[in-house]
Amino acid sequence: MRRYCILLVVLTVAAFAVRLASAQQGREVTFDQVMTPEELKSTGVASLSAPQRRELDSWLSRYTALLLASQTPRKAKSDCDPAIETQIAGDFKGWEGETIYNLLNGQIWQQSSYHYHYHYAYAPEVTIYASAGACLMRVTDDDDQPISVRRLK
Repeated sequence: MRRYCILLVVLTVAAFAVRLASAQQGREVTFDQVMTPEELKSTGVASLSAPQRRELDSWLSRYTALLLASQTPRKAKSDCDPAIETQIAGDFKGWEGETIYNLLNGQIWQQSSYHYHYHYAYAPEVTIYASAGACLMRVTDDDDQPISVRRLK
């Protein structure tokens, strides 16, 4: 019963330990930091021997580190992150609504938002980059705004 009680306490204070560990990265998390003296006594943690407390605190630190590692936000993959710098293969005649461009790197991109703008250039350099959850294409030496695009290939 005592072990069950200690395990229950460990699991209920894990959320507090995660917050504390993020604030004190690199330091060990102990039950004294996340529980009140009353909680330590009522759960039986206070009555453990010093070696048992060290082992339990060590386990709490390892468990907290695992929780933090599993909750680290991962960057969503994007077709345009990192940014792409290449050239359009052939003529560029601006934007017409759903314009498709073949790039020298082998990728194919299509305009994904309506915008009309005429500008002629042969094999201009382009940069495709992520912005606010979308991919934008900017054509070098074109004074127009970047345009939302989506990758076809």
